[in-house]
Amino acid sequence: MSLFFLDKQDAVEKIDCLAVNIGQSQLLVPMPAVAEIVLNQAPITSDKLPDWVAGWIEWRHLNIPLIDFTAVQLNRAASDFGGSTRILVLNSFSEGHSHRYYAIMTNAFPHTVSVEASTDMTSKGAEDLGNCVKIDLAVQGEDLLLPDLQEIEGYLKQIPLYF
Repeated sequence: MSLFFLDKQDAVEKIDCLAVNIGQSQLLVPMPAVAEIVLNQAPITSDKLPDWVAGWIEWRHLNIPLIDFTAVQLNRAASDFGGSTRILVLNSFSEGHSHRYYAIMTNAFPHTVSVEASTDMTSKGAEDLGNCVKIDLAVQGEDLLLPDLQEIEGYLKQIPLYF
């Protein structure tokens, strides 16, 4: 069962991913979507941002939005992970918004998971996974959520450019 398509490319035989702890669950993020993992930094907040955005961070001389994925998923306000937070900077693949990169908060350091075409990926079958989640999976003994990167990028349209 191949679930990994980026921008309508052909299915791949193997893809390296990151298992990213976002608090109560873990995401399975394909490595081509990842720009960098950076240490925690205090975001610059603004009342002009949606509730699920923790603020802006500086990354490689750019100001990019820092998103609390769980807040988007469950339609709630962003939370503070504290000092154990790492930040996962992601590439943007869609058009229609002004953010080439965006970041999500993680709890602890992500670890790699290699997924091959023959890897047993079983849907857990949960219903109502929330916003921006394609499917819940059991991969190599871990319960993971496959994020819907296109849906996340749809949410980026709600974030104004850094001021």
